[in-house]
Amino acid sequence: MEQMFLQRNPELKQANRVLVAVSTGIDSMVLLHLMEIIRERMDLSIGVAHVNHQLREESVEEAAFLKKYCYEHQIDYYEKKWMTPPNVGIEVQARKFRYTFFAELMKSKGYSLLLTGHHADDQVETMMMRFTRGGSLLSHAGMQRKRVFSSGSLLRPLLSFSKQEIMDYAIKESIPYFEDASNTTLCYARNRIRHRILPVLKEENPQLLEHARQFSQQLAWAEEGLRDALKENLNNVVYQEQQWRFTHSDLPAAEGLRYYFLSFLFEEVYKTTQLVVSQRQLFQLVHLIKDGAAQWEIDLGENWQFTASYLTFTIRKQSSPIGGTYYLNDGETVKLSSNEQLCLKVGGTKDQNAHYSIVLPAMVNLPLTIRKREPGDRIQLTAKLRKKVSRYFIDEKIPQEKREQAWVVTDAFGEVISILPFVNSYLSIGNETDRIHYILDYYMYH
Repeated sequence: MEQMFLQRNPELKQANRVLVAVSTGIDSMVLLHLMEIIRERMDLSIGVAHVNHQLREESVEEAAFLKKYCYEHQIDYYEKKWMTPPNVGIEVQARKFRYTFFAELMKSKGYSLLLTGHHADDQVETMMMRFTRGGSLLSHAGMQRKRVFSSGSLLRPLLSFSKQEIMDYAIKESIPYFEDASNTTLCYARNRIRHRILPVLKEENPQLLEHARQFSQQLAWAEEGLRDALKENLNNVVYQEQQWRFTHSDLPAAEGLRYYFLSFLFEEVYKTTQLVVSQRQLFQLVHLIKDGAAQWEIDLGENWQFTASYLTFTIRKQSSPIGGTYYLNDGETVKLSSNEQLCLKVGGTKDQNAHYSIVLPAMVNLPLTIRKREPGDRIQLTAKLRKKVSRYFIDEKIPQEKREQAWVVTDAFGEVISILPFVNSYLSIGNETDRIHYILDYYMYH
């Protein structure tokens, strides 16, 4: 087994510092034993990381045994206790706690490889659990033999070996280990699959593990091909100020490839936001991109939104709406938001530093009212054309996000004289050369 172990994991020949995650169960103790043999053959340093979850009485004895074992075998030993286990979601939180500890050790102690004792039976169990719970096609590939982790890589060198092979080797080499009693309880989904389902499937087909390995490899190759095919599409996504934006032309033509484009994109989004998007949401997005209206949006959760506006798509945090009503007389300035303000002055010229300016005639009725649009708002665009503000936005194809940011300016009698910063009313247009007129300057700061 030692020779096959090294042949199937060539990465071990290049490693110099390897961290082994050991629980004292048979799988991790066999892994540690194999690494000790390799250490004798190569210039290799190994360390052991052990997490005491404090969920079983035996955990104290197991930790003491492992600490003594490492001392006697001249192996660096690192232990961490889980001081505050939760009442629910223990499996998920325990895994998170372990891998956080492993990641910290790799960085602080300079390990390039983390090894875990997962084997071929574990792989089938994982694939079946994911199939049962649902998920994407690619997630059904199971665990990767090697992946990037912390400051180096995570390697599962026993993934091509069966549980039976590991047990036979442990007996042959008289390797000490502890049996975790919780592995036999049927309270956990993995144990039910392990004890009730896998034996039946193995009896049905003795080649089950090999077929699962081949299927996992096929899916891994498929993912590699999809990522390569969509590389250019994904590179066209613009990321700026916590927003991801792309256009319809950046999307692949095939509907199926659009699904994977979105899947890979949300992987990147997750790295920054920790936002998890469900399969239901992904399928909904694929459908809306194909058959949705010109403008639409869906909530992704945690105040994140996916918006579509005239063939431009954006993933962004939903901003709190800015509202309120403000009044403005000549010579006054009003702050509309943290980055917007309005200034009304008598005479003069437009401020070149303003984002948008309006010249108002001398007969305008003050004070001006500045507010968000309301149902029924209309604006006089020409001598004969009076249009609803909502219709103006539609006709001009103004994105929904910009509509929400717009301000409606009315005179003292409620007549709309401007929609900032888009269009002025025909009735509000003044002559800048007149001796008496008003200038309304709108400033936006970034």
